[in-house]
Amino acid sequence: MKKLKLFMSRGMGNMSRRGLMLVAFLAVLAVAQTASADMLSVSLSDLSDFVIFSGGGLAINGGTEIGGHTHITGDIGSNQDLFLQGNPLNDYPAQLDGSAYAGGNLTFGQDLTVGSSSGPLRDVVANGAATIGGGADIYGNLYGNDVTLGQLTGIRQVGGIGGNVEYTNNYTPSTAIVEGSVSSPSTKTFGLITPMPAATTFTASGPDQEVPAASDELTLAPGTYGALATSQQDQKVTLSSGKYYFDSIDAKGGFTLEIDLTSGNPVEIYVVGDAAFSQNNTIMVKGEGTGGIYKSLDQAPELASLIYMETHGNFTMGGATSANHNIWGGTVYSSLLDVNIGQYMDWYGAVYAFGSFKTADHGTWNNVPLTVVPAPSAVLLAIIGLGFAGNRLKKKEQL
Repeated sequence: MKKLKLFMSRGMGNMSRRGLMLVAFLAVLAVAQTASADMLSVSLSDLSDFVIFSGGGLAINGGTEIGGHTHITGDIGSNQDLFLQGNPLNDYPAQLDGSAYAGGNLTFGQDLTVGSSSGPLRDVVANGAATIGGGADIYGNLYGNDVTLGQLTGIRQVGGIGGNVEYTNNYTPSTAIVEGSVSSPSTKTFGLITPMPAATTFTASGPDQEVPAASDELTLAPGTYGALATSQQDQKVTLSSGKYYFDSIDAKGGFTLEIDLTSGNPVEIYVVGDAAFSQNNTIMVKGEGTGGIYKSLDQAPELASLIYMETHGNFTMGGATSANHNIWGGTVYSSLLDVNIGQYMDWYGAVYAFGSFKTADHGTWNNVPLTVVPAPSAVLLAIIGLGFAGNRLKKKEQL
């Protein structure tokens, strides 16, 4: 309900409380008519604020680990520990254009940059220890229980605001530059996302599907299948809007996934076991803005908002090369286990793991939130509800 609350507080501040409740109910009804409860729960949950998040609870051995030379656009976090390496290289900056939140300890590597001098202010929040590597710059505020800053670390202001450090127990500044203030105790902690959205209940156990070696391609209609596998490298599978259920996915190197989204409706892929992809993978999409042809997802990143995958097993994807990156995306949720992704990944969407999330170096991560499209009849109901609530407000004002 957080997104609905945000919408109501910003755009409908003068409406009556009862009117707001009616609009909220109708809005949820509108979304629920076309989205399955699982996709809906993820899109409306606090996970949707993040491009990367992990750690379903303190009893799980989870956490988020992100390799060096990585550029991230969006917030990152974990209910447990969070590690983001630094070490920028030519053409591969160590840059977080977002905020970071850890329910446990938070560690940033050397020469990492969080935010920018042009803003907005970013928050780096650790419920445990916050350790910032030497030469790193944070344009915003840093909060932690124990705070350790490396040599020449900068906690920077933006437009004369921010640049503060708040700690509760211990503070070790080294030769850091803090442009704001240093104070204790810390006034901000990260409220854990617990519970994370529950794993969706689904089964598959249909006929197994293997890409034929003779054609190197396979087209599947929405439905229930067994295991999906490629028979050799450099093969292609084509899907379209709708729901797919698989026992497992096992794709060899050079795999291409084509998704036809011309209907404007999402594709939802549910995997009972593991979804495993080898090296050098590409998603191609066809839909609004692609001119009726398939384009790689980096050329139509907005279509990542219509791609959802959930697996009860692990999601793994091998790395690529500097000359040929993985181009992948959509929202992936490993709702019971872990996510492990190799180097040279260009991702458009978001990734969430109930267990741990790990990705190697040389990546770019671009937050593209899920889009849930309500049915026309549901939209009409919501509009009627808005009018009803507005009329009640007008009558109250006239009194």
